[in-house]
Amino acid sequence: MSKASAASLPFGVIVVGQFLLFTAVWGFETIKSSSDILLPWYFFPLFAVGIVLHELIHGLSWMLGGRLSFNQMKFGFQIKTLTPYAHCTVPIPKSAYVFGTLMPALILGIFPFLLSLINGNGWIFLFGILFTFAAVGDFLIVYLIRSVSWTALVEDHPENAGCYVYESEKIDSTSKAESI
Repeated sequence: MSKASAASLPFGVIVVGQFLLFTAVWGFETIKSSSDILLPWYFFPLFAVGIVLHELIHGLSWMLGGRLSFNQMKFGFQIKTLTPYAHCTVPIPKSAYVFGTLMPALILGIFPFLLSLINGNGWIFLFGILFTFAAVGDFLIVYLIRSVSWTALVEDHPENAGCYVYESEKIDSTSKAESI
């Protein structure tokens, strides 16, 4: 996970871009006046609920995109890293995997950010950039499988960030290759 976290940092430039765009439109004072959301009694419950939603969105999106049943998904909490998780237990088409991997970033990060650009709400802006940043690992995974054929099947890694990729003409136990 630490290797994935370090490799994800360049995707943080998205958050920097969001910050610069919002301040260009609404000014830094709008953010400063909304910074009370960063106080621990607001931030930690909001972040905890947001992370659980992030994982639920992954799971529901993979189910929708991969046409999976609830039995083919696993939801839980990893004690070692103190994080909730959603895990797709079967390989799905790359398109469905990418869809489910990016949906939390869109729903919790990008869409709130765009809404904040329209209405100038600093709380929504801070929420949006927080959950855009929370998705940088997801951006990394999609980036790493960018050259994989769209006909490939992708299986979520059961314990770590990342996935296994199965090229359609080589689906057997020897073709399993971890992307992260």
